[in-house]
Amino acid sequence: MLKEFSIILIIYFLGELLQKISGLLIPGNVVGMLILFLGLYTGIIKLKMIGKISDFLLDNLAFFFLPAGVSLITCFSLLEGKWTAILEVSLISTVVTLGVTGLTVEFVKKSLGKKPVKAACFGENESSPEIKTITHRSE
Repeated sequence: MLKEFSIILIIYFLGELLQKISGLLIPGNVVGMLILFLGLYTGIIKLKMIGKISDFLLDNLAFFFLPAGVSLITCFSLLEGKWTAILEVSLISTVVTLGVTGLTVEFVKKSLGKKPVKAACFGENESSPEIKTITHRSE
Protein backbone atom coordinates (compact mmCIF):
# COMPACT_ATOMS: atom_id res chain seq x y z
CA MET A 1 0.00 0.00 0.00
CA LEU A 2 2.97 2.30 0.56
CA LYS A 3 3.93 1.99 -3.11
CA GLU A 4 0.35 2.81 -4.17
CA PHE A 5 0.20 5.78 -1.82
CA SER A 6 3.54 6.99 -3.17
CA ILE A 7 2.16 6.96 -6.72
CA ILE A 8 -0.84 9.05 -5.71
CA LEU A 9 1.31 11.42 -3.67
CA ILE A 10 3.80 11.91 -6.53
CA ILE A 11 0.94 12.72 -8.90
CA TYR A 12 -0.47 15.19 -6.36
CA PHE A 13 2.89 16.94 -5.98
CA LEU A 14 3.35 16.96 -9.76
CA GLY A 15 -0.02 18.72 -10.09
CA GLU A 16 0.97 21.27 -7.44
CA LEU A 17 4.33 21.85 -9.14
CA LEU A 18 2.74 22.34 -12.56
CA GLN A 19 0.24 24.79 -11.10
CA LYS A 20 2.98 26.83 -9.39
CA ILE A 21 5.28 26.86 -12.42
CA SER A 22 2.62 27.67 -14.99
CA GLY A 23 0.55 30.01 -12.81
CA LEU A 24 -2.69 28.23 -13.72
CA LEU A 25 -5.86 29.42 -12.06
CA ILE A 26 -6.82 25.79 -11.44
CA PRO A 27 -5.74 24.45 -8.00
CA GLY A 28 -2.82 22.04 -8.01
CA ASN A 29 -4.81 19.19 -6.54
CA VAL A 30 -7.28 19.42 -9.44
CA VAL A 31 -4.37 19.40 -11.90
CA GLY A 32 -3.10 16.29 -10.11
CA MET A 33 -6.50 14.63 -10.44
CA LEU A 34 -6.50 15.41 -14.17
CA ILE A 35 -3.02 13.89 -14.47
CA LEU A 36 -4.24 10.79 -12.62
CA PHE A 37 -7.30 10.57 -14.89
CA LEU A 38 -5.19 10.87 -18.03
CA GLY A 39 -2.75 8.29 -16.69
CA LEU A 40 -5.57 5.84 -16.02
CA TYR A 41 -7.30 6.60 -19.32
CA THR A 42 -4.17 6.08 -21.40
CA GLY A 43 -3.12 2.98 -19.46
CA ILE A 44 0.13 4.47 -18.19
CA ILE A 45 -1.22 3.92 -14.69
CA LYS A 46 -3.08 0.66 -14.21
CA LEU A 47 -6.01 0.46 -11.83
CA LYS A 48 -4.33 -2.38 -9.95
CA MET A 49 -1.36 -0.04 -9.26
CA ILE A 50 -3.52 2.21 -7.03
CA GLY A 51 -6.60 0.08 -6.34
CA LYS A 52 -6.06 -0.87 -2.70
CA ILE A 53 -5.08 2.60 -1.48
CA SER A 54 -7.93 4.17 -3.48
CA ASP A 55 -10.42 1.85 -1.81
CA PHE A 56 -8.92 2.62 1.60
CA LEU A 57 -9.11 6.38 1.03
CA LEU A 58 -12.68 6.20 -0.23
CA ASP A 59 -13.76 3.98 2.67
CA ASN A 60 -12.34 6.50 5.15
CA LEU A 61 -13.36 9.67 3.32
CA ALA A 62 -15.44 11.02 6.20
CA PHE A 63 -12.33 11.06 8.38
CA PHE A 64 -10.77 13.70 6.11
CA PHE A 65 -13.61 16.13 6.80
CA LEU A 66 -12.87 16.26 10.54
CA PRO A 67 -10.20 19.01 10.34
CA ALA A 68 -12.56 21.22 8.33
CA GLY A 69 -15.33 20.67 10.89
CA VAL A 70 -13.05 21.47 13.81
CA SER A 71 -11.77 24.65 12.16
CA LEU A 72 -15.37 25.66 11.50
CA ILE A 73 -16.14 25.35 15.22
CA THR A 74 -13.13 27.50 16.12
CA CYS A 75 -14.42 30.24 13.79
CA PHE A 76 -17.96 30.09 15.22
CA SER A 77 -17.87 33.76 16.28
CA LEU A 78 -17.26 34.82 12.67
CA LEU A 79 -20.29 32.85 11.49
CA GLU A 80 -22.65 34.24 14.09
CA GLY A 81 -25.57 36.05 12.48
CA LYS A 82 -24.80 34.71 8.99
CA TRP A 83 -26.62 31.39 9.24
CA THR A 84 -29.35 32.39 6.78
CA ALA A 85 -26.80 33.23 4.07
CA ILE A 86 -24.84 30.04 4.76
CA LEU A 87 -28.00 27.93 4.57
CA GLU A 88 -29.10 29.61 1.33
CA VAL A 89 -25.72 29.08 -0.33
CA SER A 90 -25.65 25.47 0.85
CA LEU A 91 -29.11 24.73 -0.52
CA ILE A 92 -28.50 26.48 -3.84
CA SER A 93 -25.14 24.79 -4.38
CA THR A 94 -26.65 21.40 -3.52
CA VAL A 95 -29.46 21.85 -6.05
CA VAL A 96 -27.03 23.05 -8.74
CA THR A 97 -24.69 20.12 -8.06
CA LEU A 98 -27.55 17.62 -8.26
CA GLY A 99 -28.78 19.19 -11.49
CA VAL A 100 -25.38 19.23 -13.17
CA THR A 101 -24.70 15.65 -12.05
CA GLY A 102 -28.06 14.49 -13.41
CA LEU A 103 -27.53 16.25 -16.74
CA THR A 104 -24.03 14.79 -17.01
CA VAL A 105 -25.29 11.26 -16.34
CA GLU A 106 -28.02 11.70 -18.95
CA PHE A 107 -25.50 13.03 -21.47
CA VAL A 108 -23.15 10.09 -20.88
CA LYS A 109 -26.02 7.59 -21.13
CA LYS A 110 -27.13 9.09 -24.46
CA SER A 111 -23.56 9.24 -25.74
CA LEU A 112 -22.92 5.59 -24.98
CA GLY A 113 -26.22 4.35 -26.33
CA LYS A 114 -26.28 0.56 -26.25
CA LYS A 115 -22.52 0.12 -26.49
CA PRO A 116 -21.02 -2.18 -23.84
CA VAL A 117 -18.79 -0.37 -21.40
CA LYS A 118 -15.83 -1.93 -19.62
CA ALA A 119 -16.10 -0.54 -16.08
CA ALA A 120 -12.82 0.75 -14.65
CA CYS A 121 -10.64 -1.36 -16.90
CA PHE A 122 -8.64 1.14 -18.96
CA GLY A 123 -5.99 -1.16 -20.32
CA GLU A 124 -6.59 -3.88 -17.73
CA ASN A 125 -6.47 -7.57 -18.51
CA GLU A 126 -9.97 -8.67 -19.57
CA SER A 127 -9.70 -11.92 -17.61
CA SER A 128 -9.42 -9.95 -14.37
CA PRO A 129 -12.22 -10.73 -11.88
CA GLU A 130 -12.57 -7.00 -11.09
CA ILE A 131 -13.84 -6.16 -14.58
CA LYS A 132 -17.56 -6.11 -15.15
CA THR A 133 -19.23 -5.48 -18.48
CA ILE A 134 -22.14 -3.08 -18.22
CA THR A 135 -24.64 -2.84 -21.05
CA HIS A 136 -26.78 0.28 -21.08
CA ARG A 137 -30.40 -0.13 -22.11
CA SER A 138 -32.44 2.73 -23.47
CA GLU A 139 -35.39 3.44 -21.24
